[in-house]
Amino acid sequence: MTEFPPPRRALALTWRLVAGYTLVALLTLSVAAVVLHRGLRQSFEIEDAEVLSDSVSAVRREVLRHPGDLHEASEIIQHLAGDRQIEKYYARLLDEKGTVIVETPGAGSVMPEPADFPQPAAAGQFVPGVTPAKSPNGNPAWLASALVDRGNGLVPLVYQIAMDTRHVEVWLSAYRRDLTIMVTGATAATALLGWFITRRSLRPLMEITATAQRITVSGLDEHIGNKAWPEELASLASEFDRMLERLRGSFERLSQFTADAAHEFRTPLNNLMGGTSLALARPRSAEDYRAILEANLEEYHRLSHMMESLLFLARSDNAQTVVQAELLQAAETMHQVVDFFSALAEERGVHLTCEGVTSVTADATLLRMALTNLVSNALRHAPGGSTVSLIAERNDGAAVISVRDEGPGIAAEHLPFVFDRFYRAEESRSNTTESSGGSGLGLTLVKTIMNLHGGRATVQSTPGEGSVFRLLFPTLSVE
Repeated sequence: MTEFPPPRRALALTWRLVAGYTLVALLTLSVAAVVLHRGLRQSFEIEDAEVLSDSVSAVRREVLRHPGDLHEASEIIQHLAGDRQIEKYYARLLDEKGTVIVETPGAGSVMPEPADFPQPAAAGQFVPGVTPAKSPNGNPAWLASALVDRGNGLVPLVYQIAMDTRHVEVWLSAYRRDLTIMVTGATAATALLGWFITRRSLRPLMEITATAQRITVSGLDEHIGNKAWPEELASLASEFDRMLERLRGSFERLSQFTADAAHEFRTPLNNLMGGTSLALARPRSAEDYRAILEANLEEYHRLSHMMESLLFLARSDNAQTVVQAELLQAAETMHQVVDFFSALAEERGVHLTCEGVTSVTADATLLRMALTNLVSNALRHAPGGSTVSLIAERNDGAAVISVRDEGPGIAAEHLPFVFDRFYRAEESRSNTTESSGGSGLGLTLVKTIMNLHGGRATVQSTPGEGSVFRLLFPTLSVE
């Protein structure tokens, strides 16, 4: 028995699918979490930027109302930090020299130096947005800056405002933690659910595997295609059943071939043993020994021919036979075969004829072998005084070589099987061995040779009138 190396173990399909599900879920959820986190941060920035803009607008409005008196604006700036409990705002108002006019109490712990603020927005324009920064106490902060118009040709003041965003970072940190927990939990749940679904989805494949494991040479009748398989596995199940049918047919043909071969070999072997035992039973004359040896030699030739035929068929089955095709004159090959069988035909009183002239692209040796088997088969069954004709012709551009005889013919029920190996039927004259001395492989060789040429062999027969065997070569191989 052939020993196969152990298969290389790859990651199980279940785990591949589960890993794929998990990776897709992790990537999708992670992207969603990042988008949500960024969206929330941007929402905070927009909302707080609007609050800062409102503060800038309020200071600008009070300064314009009282350009020479900054009392109201100073009140707004000094009480800015106390207006909110969570979001702490601090501001300062600078003159044209950068000197602080007024600032919110405690602003020094939150607000960076004036030079660290962004470029102030022009008077009358909205604050474009907030700028993230680090406050002196190390907490995160958002900064904004704008010019405050005093009118009357006076130089605008600079209004700087900062917001302590530590509470925002704390909230976002908790939000990130919740998102991480949700992404991790959802990914784990997806992996578990994916494993469960995959196992259930692959159960039909496991059933097919279990069925394949139960199949033996004596149990090829089991079928799986009659079950309700998923659409993706239905074609696999059907192909599996067709494969079993092919295997069963192959084993049946192999079993039949073995039995037929044993039967065919038994006849010449029995003849050899019988003749040899008869020769050894008592002393005989030289002429008797010579006759027995000649009979044995004939049986040896018969065995040799059977062995060569079987080897040729085996090589052709395994694509080991190389066809060396060349342009041939069919008439020349037919005359060679007729010359070879002329003595035997004359002895049996059968007339051999050749008709037609055409060319064919074929292997000369194989073509001669095919015609030899057909003529031998015809002579074996042709009655005395009849004619065996070899005819070369063209049919729709293809070369056709026919061998026609006037023998007993073949019954219609046997015609589909005459090219099978060792086929025997009492009425069939194609592969009969015991009655006619044939090997039972001649027509099989003819069919195999034509298959090697890409053509085919056919038979047409009428009981009592004779048979016509034809070799049809493909059109493209003929010139």
